[in-house]
Amino acid sequence: MYEDDDEKKQKEDSRNQLIVFLTLGLMLIIWVQYFGPKPQPQTPPPVVTETITQSEQNTPAGFEVAEAPDPGQAAAEGATAATGWPNLPAIPAETNAATDEITLKKDDMELVFTRIGGRLKRASLLLGEHGDSLIQLVPESANPDTESIYPFGLRFSSDAIRDELDRRQFEVEKASDTEVVFSLTLPNAAKITKRFTFTDKAHVITATVEYTNLESAPRVLGRDQDPAYTFTWGPNITSGDLAKGVTQALVWRTGEETSVYSTASMKPEDVGKPYSRRFPVADWLGVRSAYFIVAMHPSAPSDGWAIGDHNEFRFGYMVPKAEIAPGQTASSSFDVYIGPSHLPQLKKAWATLDSSLQFFEYPDFLDWFAKLLLQMLNWFYRFIPNYGVAIVLLTVVVRAIMFPLTLKQMKTMKRMQMLAPEMEKIKEQYGNDPQVMQQKTMELYKEYGMNPLAGCLPMFLQLPIFIALYRMLWSAYELRGAPFALWIKDLSEPDKLLHLPQLANLPFFFHHLQYINVLPVLSALAMVASVKLTPMSTPITNPQQKMMMTIMPVFFSVFCYPLASGLNLYILTSTLLGIAQSYVLHFQEVEKPQKVQQNAKKKKHFYDAAIERKKQAERDLKEKKRKDKQRPAE
Repeated sequence: MYEDDDEKKQKEDSRNQLIVFLTLGLMLIIWVQYFGPKPQPQTPPPVVTETITQSEQNTPAGFEVAEAPDPGQAAAEGATAATGWPNLPAIPAETNAATDEITLKKDDMELVFTRIGGRLKRASLLLGEHGDSLIQLVPESANPDTESIYPFGLRFSSDAIRDELDRRQFEVEKASDTEVVFSLTLPNAAKITKRFTFTDKAHVITATVEYTNLESAPRVLGRDQDPAYTFTWGPNITSGDLAKGVTQALVWRTGEETSVYSTASMKPEDVGKPYSRRFPVADWLGVRSAYFIVAMHPSAPSDGWAIGDHNEFRFGYMVPKAEIAPGQTASSSFDVYIGPSHLPQLKKAWATLDSSLQFFEYPDFLDWFAKLLLQMLNWFYRFIPNYGVAIVLLTVVVRAIMFPLTLKQMKTMKRMQMLAPEMEKIKEQYGNDPQVMQQKTMELYKEYGMNPLAGCLPMFLQLPIFIALYRMLWSAYELRGAPFALWIKDLSEPDKLLHLPQLANLPFFFHHLQYINVLPVLSALAMVASVKLTPMSTPITNPQQKMMMTIMPVFFSVFCYPLASGLNLYILTSTLLGIAQSYVLHFQEVEKPQKVQQNAKKKKHFYDAAIERKKQAERDLKEKKRKDKQRPAE
């Protein structure tokens, strides 16, 4: 009878375990597909039709649009004929890249500016040891320059100008390999000058904007809380890493705190109004992708600003309202970092910019730990210039640090195996009452001084290491394009031994199968071997339970299949080292657990003793009443 019940119980437990693992697997697949890291959506350039005005073409979706003012109507709008403010020149009917584009170049960067708006048209980072890797960060536009959004535009608060300077053709006052100066004169109104200069810091330029008043009366730019103008970067950054699954994010520094806001969360606040946000007195403000960042740092305290959505947005700094006397010039300047999220270079750009590199927004400990692991990785790389080898060495160090705890865990599990006969007795005696059986099992552990949770401690301690390595190896700039050996050419991507384009259209999670990734498969096989070699607290005799122990590594392999090869290399190396440790332990003698001598009873707390006396008095009273009832009547 007990044997039938025991078999029935084992089948029920196995069925429940199977349901749990299948449910977890389904939840994992759903999480990866719908909630996990995904490529940031990109929309193709908008198709320009005749029904869209030029002003609307120059404005991101949802931006407030002002009609281009007619210079001849300036007097009717409040500007006198004497001043002619703003007296905008005509928009060029045609543009010519050969005459309109100016190029600045140094070892780490090549910038191409256009005279239309005096803006940045292309920003190419020259990476690698010899500058042989080129990354272009400015989104390309299919529209003419007069109808495109480019970085370093000016957006005035006055409806008479608004974004119209971005569509006018500036003159080139000065051009060299390291500096270019653009200017635009509005007759009897103003002269606007833009100066862009390379600095001696890697990937940093200085941008200066000057407004000179050519009127005979003071000119007030801005009103109330509205700025004179905003110096902007837009429409976003494109760096070839949007498919990484790490979404772009706004990042800024205020006081002692660095904050992050995903651009995927930039959604309209009201119908017809885009997402808009002001960043009061931000020390610097930027947008980052998986591996690159563009950030602005004003020379004078200013409010930051962002507007748009995740496909197309602007961010920049609002130059405060100013009154400019006749003949006077108002100037504002900004340091701009255009480069990789590489900690040493961020530190050299300006103070606190290195805080923009965050592997974890919360908790701070995990971010600190991930950066510590990255420093260790770079330390190994200095001796052996191969990040794959550095990952293997880092894994060895982590395993060596954890070895004492792992050894204790394995010995504990092996000693608990020696209690199997006692466990079987409890199972035979109390198999029909799971609650009592569990209680008796815990009493057995206590009798022999065994702690069943001790075997789980190393696993929990390794969990934050795995999570930290997961984020660090997934988005560390150092691993971008870093080769290891053989077919593994990029440790930041899956190893992709073979490509099967026939499987590219598979639905759901299975589209990852279009690539044959070897490392996660090897990791799964190693985990199966590790499960068979690692001692368990109790022997597994049920075939279904054994099957589940084999399926678990397969589920884990499915989770790791699309992950970076650097992370899968760590998992494979760590699993193989674990197998080696299990093999070493197999030849070590482990003493049989002995019963713990019971210590003398400890003196109870006075409150507990009082409660115990009260309960004993109640029991004595009940016993007295029972005896009184049984006493024969006299």
